[in-house]
Amino acid sequence: MLKTIILLTDTVQQQQPLANLLREHNRELAFCSALRAQDLCAIAPEVLSEARLVCFAADVAVPEKLLLRLGYGAYKFYVSPMQYPGLPPAPDESDDDPRCYSVIAQSMTIWPDFKKVVGLETVTIPDGTVPAERERLVFSRLAHLFWQMSGMIAGEATDLPGIIGSGESQRPTLAMMN
Repeated sequence: MLKTIILLTDTVQQQQPLANLLREHNRELAFCSALRAQDLCAIAPEVLSEARLVCFAADVAVPEKLLLRLGYGAYKFYVSPMQYPGLPPAPDESDDDPRCYSVIAQSMTIWPDFKKVVGLETVTIPDGTVPAERERLVFSRLAHLFWQMSGMIAGEATDLPGIIGSGESQRPTLAMMN
């Protein structure tokens, strides 16, 4: 039974609103807050088997050992410019002002072939938008995607359904390699 949601966020101010939204769908949930990988490592191992990790707008590497112990999976919500799908822009290319962004909810696994997109939206930024307004528009779409998926996140399913599947059906088998 899902008992705990571990919220990994970029700022402490994001924790309470996200927890409140998830609690609307499941009053019995407990929450653990994390801002860094060290916070995740401090969570008692017995909590993990009945927990789901939700990473919201945080760029933190989650330890593989923790991912393996989670009983209800791990999901990250993030934003990516369309010209760098799935990757943050290269530091020397940050002068570009992309007009389109993907707002993505994706499963987190230690096996790249088994990751799947469980939520996706596209945001187009109007010409002439200042950087602060662009950031607000993109973040509000990310929050909207989280809001749309909050019932599933707080639910009992051990694996959320993918809208874009992993490449697992395309993985080479031993017979294919010979």
